[in-house]
Amino acid sequence: MKKNMLTILILALSILNLVLGAVIVFTVVPTTIRTNALISKVASAIDLELQDTAASDKPAVDIADLEEYPIPEDLTINLKKEENDSTSHYAAVSISLFINKKAKDYKDLRPSVDSNVSVIKEIIADEFSKYTVNEVTENKDVIKEAILNRIQEYFQSDLVTSISVGKLLVQ
Repeated sequence: MKKNMLTILILALSILNLVLGAVIVFTVVPTTIRTNALISKVASAIDLELQDTAASDKPAVDIADLEEYPIPEDLTINLKKEENDSTSHYAAVSISLFINKKAKDYKDLRPSVDSNVSVIKEIIADEFSKYTVNEVTENKDVIKEAILNRIQEYFQSDLVTSISVGKLLVQ
């Protein structure tokens, strides 16, 4: 008699387990599918990319082939005023250029970098002054890319491969 009661108890628990498993499958799985679909829609709406396409377009330069050229003095730049703000805001910036020593026009253009420091400073100041005090920290990479593009346009070469912002104080 004990054996039959134990068998009935095991059978009842097995059926209960089967029912609960079915409930989980029919309630949790559809919710998970809808959640995954929502995440996919949000990701496609904000166009998330896993790789930077701009970085892959440019050929990689070996670190040993780069020469750091620090701009001699820190720049203090007037920033664009916000709409309802009457105070002036400034950015104190120290910038270094990274020059490709293996560039085909390195020997021709490298001395002109030294002689055109004032133009480079003006390009840097122009790009930073397009942004307000709040936008500067948010758009640091955008500003660096714009400065790099303008310097490359000015020298008509990709001699300068990247820019580093060593210090950025915004007030």
